[in-house]
Amino acid sequence: MKVRLKSVLIACVILLGAWVAVALAQGSMAEFGLKANELEERIVESLANGYLPAYPDKKVYKAASPAVQAAFVQNTLSWFKSYTESDAFKADYAKQREAAKPSAPEAKGTADAQYAAFLEKQRQDIEKTKQDIAKMPPDMQKQMQGVVKQMEDNVAKSAKDPQMAEIMKQSYEQEGISAQKDYQERLATWEKKYPEDPKALVAARLRQFLEVSQDIPFDAQLVPKGKLLKFADPQYEAQTAEWKLCYRAGREPVQAARAFVGEWLGQIEKK
Repeated sequence: MKVRLKSVLIACVILLGAWVAVALAQGSMAEFGLKANELEERIVESLANGYLPAYPDKKVYKAASPAVQAAFVQNTLSWFKSYTESDAFKADYAKQREAAKPSAPEAKGTADAQYAAFLEKQRQDIEKTKQDIAKMPPDMQKQMQGVVKQMEDNVAKSAKDPQMAEIMKQSYEQEGISAQKDYQERLATWEKKYPEDPKALVAARLRQFLEVSQDIPFDAQLVPKGKLLKFADPQYEAQTAEWKLCYRAGREPVQAARAFVGEWLGQIEKK
């Protein structure tokens, strides 16, 4: 009897292994409408913006059994893991990170230099105006002489007025301070969005998924509201789009994803 029971158990294990293998084969990315080359083009931007670009064909996904859905999730995450550990991904990440880096504000010189440049620009504008007037009919030239005189008086007054000069120089200094502050803020945002080590970004997204996907009430009731189905519990209906996406994905696929992501994150954190 014990020999027979042992044989039955061995047969069950073999069948289970075969079933898992079949499910994994059926859950390939291509069968769910995902193309590796297209994912590679979007993965850096997607990670930086807080998600993975792995949305399967909705009809194919819904038609698949939970086991095949879970296999698809495992296969896709396995591909993401391999690709994000590749030299190709690291090179693409470095390229896109540098392209997204904010530019430092243009150096404009000291407040004194900027004020001197302002006066010189005013004088150049006057000379340009004189040249334009010279091309006008004589009677119009005579009419414009007063305009030119007024412009020259204004520039002369600005150049000789210490109070005006001080106000403008303070303005230039404040503009420089504001520009530098804005640059530092943009730089900090960039460094957070694109950390130097891409593993840090991958790890952040994995943690984000584990946080969003924990304790999903897959048995929560949906009720029709118009043409859509809404959660009967307002607390669930108020959840984020990412949370609802996990709910729609289903229990088995999410559990498979959480197991894979948890192990993947553990490997990253050990290094």
